[in-house]
Amino acid sequence: MPELREVFEMTTKQVEPDVDAWREQERHQRRSGRNKKIGAFTVAAAIALAAVVLVVVNRPGTETTTLGGDGSPRRVPQISTASLVDLPTGTVTSLPETIRGGRLYSASPDRTMFVYSWCCSSPNPVYVANADGTGVRPLTPQGVDGFGARWSPDGSTVVYQRRDGATLELGNLVVVDVSSGETTQITNLEPASHGWWFMAPSFSPDGQTIIFHMPRGRQGADTRWDVWSVPVAGGDPTLVVRDASMGVYEPDGGTLAYADSPRGIWSSSRLMVADADGSDPRVLVQGDKIDFPQWSPDGTRIAYRDTGGIHVVDVATGVTSLVAAEGGVADWFDEDTLVIVPE
Repeated sequence: MPELREVFEMTTKQVEPDVDAWREQERHQRRSGRNKKIGAFTVAAAIALAAVVLVVVNRPGTETTTLGGDGSPRRVPQISTASLVDLPTGTVTSLPETIRGGRLYSASPDRTMFVYSWCCSSPNPVYVANADGTGVRPLTPQGVDGFGARWSPDGSTVVYQRRDGATLELGNLVVVDVSSGETTQITNLEPASHGWWFMAPSFSPDGQTIIFHMPRGRQGADTRWDVWSVPVAGGDPTLVVRDASMGVYEPDGGTLAYADSPRGIWSSSRLMVADADGSDPRVLVQGDKIDFPQWSPDGTRIAYRDTGGIHVVDVATGVTSLVAAEGGVADWFDEDTLVIVPE
């Protein structure tokens, strides 16, 4: 087994991109990212009231249950724009028009702001805005692309991947102070070209490290991924889990969730949980092309995407609820609400 330094050098080695694979993924993401123009400021939100429940999908050995509503097994109606979905009632509320069209949204810890980006081609600035749609402003400098922005636990800073989407270079992770705009680059990776992908960074619960993933070698059908961490002040990355992607820490810091042994683009057939250092891994969900796992604020559930849509799994029981069949990406707004972007 190679030493840590050898693994890191393999990860950042200059390689040629798999152009055909990238182009296909890029076409898909361009279709997903339609209507990305910011409109005039407005706070109006269209509320679609529905007596909606969460349909529970069985894993082998688990009991089928239905959550909320009148007991009938109905799904959230198709979501046509970025929306808040109330899980107990199924109520769908569109985000304010001024901040619609994004691909990846992250709510601040106090739920008063969003950070978001369009994804996934250049130009692709990162924006911050109030949750009511006012105060929209870019966090990235003019002409700079940003991907996968996430808040720090105290809500003062944001981490994102800064890269040039036009050149497909790897880029680096930066942390920006939301109030002052002061930006610190925390990785110094070789400018290897890997096609379309991003690092999926997020903070540890204590705010001291950033966890992210990177591909090893050429991007294509056999690409392998690893989960790394780096100090928030910058420094040498540390390998956390090999053959893993989309790593995210539980809010109390004791557990890590990730996609196991992904191939090609970072999705996987298994959603795993493990101790924070990657030890004692166990399968939580067996599915198809699982990615974008996100812990609920209370640490009891994980939202994720697969080919069937957006799901929420109860970590203690393994029971998985289908929330939206047409969802593209989801993240938590609060303990009972998801921000869901349509496919």
